Amino acid sequence: MSAQIKNRSALQEILKGSLIATLLSILFVLVFALLARLFSLSSNVIPVVNQIIKVVSVFIAVMLAVKTPSAGYLKGLAIGLGFVVLSTLIFCLLGGEFNFGGILIDLAISCVVGLIAGIIAVNRKK
Repeated sequence: MSAQIKNRSALQEILKGSLIATLLSILFVLVFALLARLFSLSSNVIPVVNQIIKVVSVFIAVMLAVKTPSAGYLKGLAIGLGFVVLSTLIFCLLGGEFNFGGILIDLAISCVVGLIAGIIAVNRKK
């Protein structure tokens, strides 16, 4: 029974983290779109800022969601993966465009950031 509770807790942390990362990403993208519109930013800046938004969203989400001090790297990795799946679905529905090459890059970056953030999250002092 104890293993079942641990598995449920880990799954809840992963789902919570994936949702937080996705919501943060949407919020940051909306704020950036407003700033880009107000200040007429160059189109060369947009891809860089989008990657920064994804990295920051995943990092913050992992730090907020991972609470139990075990397997932080796996939870962070799973949160990064969950974020890519959710954000790809949402942004494809909104934008109507699917870029497979971009998804692979997002997957690699989000999983690495999630993994590193998961290690930090379980080792930080409370």
